[in-house]
Amino acid sequence: MKNITKRDVKYFLLGVLTMFLIELAFNWKDFVNGFNEGFNNGYNSVKDK
Repeated sequence: MKNITKRDVKYFLLGVLTMFLIELAFNWKDFVNGFNEGFNNGYNSVKDK
């Protein structure tokens, strides 16, 4: 069985980062809407106390 090298870990993390950026780019409007909704709900819940 082959050992996992630093190169394997680097390429795996690079692939995960690339997929995250692609997902973010294609669903940007949903991301912004969800962020704003969460921020406003949190802000309003703290403001009301």
